[in-house]
Amino acid sequence: MDVKLPAIDWAAAFASRHSPLISDAPTGASYLLPGALPVILVEQASALPQALEALRASMRDEVLGIDLEWRPCFTASAAEGSRVALMQLASSHLCVLVRLCCMGKTFPHCLRSLLSDPSLVIVGYAWDGADEKRMRCSYGLGRNLFQRYFDVQAVSESLGYHGLGLISLARRVLQCDASKSKRITMSNWEARKLGCSQIRYAALDAYLTGHLFRSLRLWHGSPSACLTCASALGKVWYGSFPA
Repeated sequence: MDVKLPAIDWAAAFASRHSPLISDAPTGASYLLPGALPVILVEQASALPQALEALRASMRDEVLGIDLEWRPCFTASAAEGSRVALMQLASSHLCVLVRLCCMGKTFPHCLRSLLSDPSLVIVGYAWDGADEKRMRCSYGLGRNLFQRYFDVQAVSESLGYHGLGLISLARRVLQCDASKSKRITMSNWEARKLGCSQIRYAALDAYLTGHLFRSLRLWHGSPSACLTCASALGKVWYGSFPA
């Protein structure tokens, strides 16, 4: 599988706390994160098909990063009733934030069609834990919806990066000063209006997931030696990656 790895200024993306609104189109509100990372925030089901078409048009390879957010739960009873509030989807050049909490209890058909498209490679990070459980509790759907799926955490561990979260892996692989705020992680993702810090946080998670997968795919397809596992790159366990 060929992947395209764009040059991204991750230092700028993580250093700034601003995500300026640049337009409020029918497809959703458009933002531009520092580092020239565009984001579309969709809050109405009627705007979702057009936003997903824009996402498809932005794709330079088959890879689509995915992540979820939901309202934090502090009791077992609250956890049972907490549904997916936000789904983040990112190509290498565009992130679409889908506010599922604003779209009723039925999973949008156009979103189902996108995620089940066999021509796409959906990549997440540690999806099989909380993300999988939250999707199943919310919509009765899970990873079996994805025809081609790879977990970046599992791939990275098979290549010698053990016990790392998304941000720690980004620091190692991308050599960037990545960070995540616990305050934003535990913020209300069902709020009437998402703040700029939430938009930035959510979009960067999806962008990072896809970018890390592409980086590992390209790095371990090179003829030189890996500095982490000392194996000849390109000869490392290729079962980690789609052909």
